[in-house]
Amino acid sequence: MSNEMLSPLVGSTLRVENKEQLEEFLARPDAAHVVRSASFEEVFFTIKHIGLADSLDLLPLVSGKQVRGFIDLDCWRKDTFVRKPFMEWIAACIQAGPEETMKAISGIDATLTALFLKDLINIYEIDRDDPPTGTQLIFTPDNRFAVEPLEEGEATTIGMLILDALFKYNPALGTQIVTNVRYTTRVELEETAYDNKTRRLEMHGFVDYYQAMSIYATPPSREPKVAADREKPVEEIPGQENPGNPLLGGAFLMKAFEQITDPIESDRFAQELTALGNRILSANLVNLGELEGIRPALGEMRDFLTIGLEYLTGSRADLAAHALRQNYIQTIFKVGFDQVARLRDEADRLAHIRRFNISMLDETDQEFVEALRRFKPLIVEEGRYRNFQSLADVERARARLEELVRMVEVFVAAFPNVRESLRKTFNTATVQFAVSGRFEPLPLKAAEVERFLAGGFQLPGVSVPDAITPFAGRWWASLREELEPLAGKPIDPRFIASIHVMPDQN
Repeated sequence: MSNEMLSPLVGSTLRVENKEQLEEFLARPDAAHVVRSASFEEVFFTIKHIGLADSLDLLPLVSGKQVRGFIDLDCWRKDTFVRKPFMEWIAACIQAGPEETMKAISGIDATLTALFLKDLINIYEIDRDDPPTGTQLIFTPDNRFAVEPLEEGEATTIGMLILDALFKYNPALGTQIVTNVRYTTRVELEETAYDNKTRRLEMHGFVDYYQAMSIYATPPSREPKVAADREKPVEEIPGQENPGNPLLGGAFLMKAFEQITDPIESDRFAQELTALGNRILSANLVNLGELEGIRPALGEMRDFLTIGLEYLTGSRADLAAHALRQNYIQTIFKVGFDQVARLRDEADRLAHIRRFNISMLDETDQEFVEALRRFKPLIVEEGRYRNFQSLADVERARARLEELVRMVEVFVAAFPNVRESLRKTFNTATVQFAVSGRFEPLPLKAAEVERFLAGGFQLPGVSVPDAITPFAGRWWASLREELEPLAGKPIDPRFIASIHVMPDQN
């Protein structure tokens, strides 16, 4: 999977897709600077893409705050701490060496470390408790506390290695964590760690699900927000890394961003893109530890940005840079989503036409309309769903939808009582006209169908409204396909699907 699919959370300065490229990157003299200046999201997704086991040589270059970001992204499922990925990150840092271990532990939220240890150890306060004898205990450097492992296994081993590193290299932090384990309940630790994680990620656009869903809300006026409405930039938060320089996969977007050469503008776009990407991941409830879940969410972001930018520029790439300067990245996304959402509104209008039901359409048209009626409309191609990827996609879908609406409105006005489907109703009226001169969808007798086919299949001359003409050709083709082989043969109503035939009366 290309790192471009992880846009905007992977920047142009850290585009490493496999172990060989990582080795080449690490040989660069500026490798440490590039990693430290990248956002934690960039580094996280790069490591996830390559694989943690193959990225150990990269870990010495990351900061403690970046490791904290990795843990924040990977070790929570909603509001529940998950121990396994936490262990994997710590184990990788331990393999990288004691300095990396301490850097990681010092960067991680101390409350989270205490939460991890809570299920693994007992803490005794020497002056107040009576530690058990005959048990292997580990004492804090000030001999205030004694630590007793509760179980054996990998988790306990990692927990004891954490404590050993803390007691050797940062005894003050070690005592703080042990005190938390001793005097704070697990519920309190998890709630505090979750709240801390949430606040940190909100600074980078990872907001609450319901707040994140506002990205798909369209303004009542459906007018794009322009530069005059721009709010003042949010001040940088001390201790937080700025988002890295993003890279988008769409060709139109790439051309637009290639025109941006001012470093200040590039940095603004980078921050806005990363915040938007994080918000979309939150809105899609993506498990950030699984790249296959991230890929479609960020692909969707790329596609709506492309559509929005094409709409604002009339698909002129030479105007794209100006449009970027005049609008928030989030506004461009909303403009793109609004273009697709309008199709959903129109599809809903079609579905509510009086005396009509979507099930009356041909199967391919049913799939097309139902795909548009989703909260985030999709295109159906050969039975497979995909995102709208360009304004041309939107315009083609709109033209097809408008054709369907016109046809249905004319059809239900001409045939107030549709039975089963438009196709079957229309074809029945066609054969009825051939045998009786009345263009009405009245069920036919088997003998009438046999008489119609006696001299071979031949369509009568029928004047069809312009709105129905494109569909009539398709319907008549299916009628011919079924009835032409039956010319001159007895008709069994049970096996006729293209027209309404009355059962034999015995």
